[in-house]
Amino acid sequence: MKAKGSYAAVSVEYVSGQLATNEVILVDTRPKKAKYDKGHIPSAISIPDSEFEKLQGKLPADKNMLLIFYCEGYT
Repeated sequence: MKAKGSYAAVSVEYVSGQLATNEVILVDTRPKKAKYDKGHIPSAISIPDSEFEKLQGKLPADKNMLLIFYCEGYT
């Protein structure tokens, strides 16, 4: 992991390795209709950052589960 500002960044290889273990949840934080519905990483769940409070119940109850959030970054 590399710290970039206040966020940690991981490589594609790291994410791929974690997906192979089935012990990770990918969270796509982009707007659902505008971005997620048009294409997302398979198995990712949609929790747009603007709706996080409302949709956080979609996250697993197990606090030890690894969560990887992704978006398009800053523009």
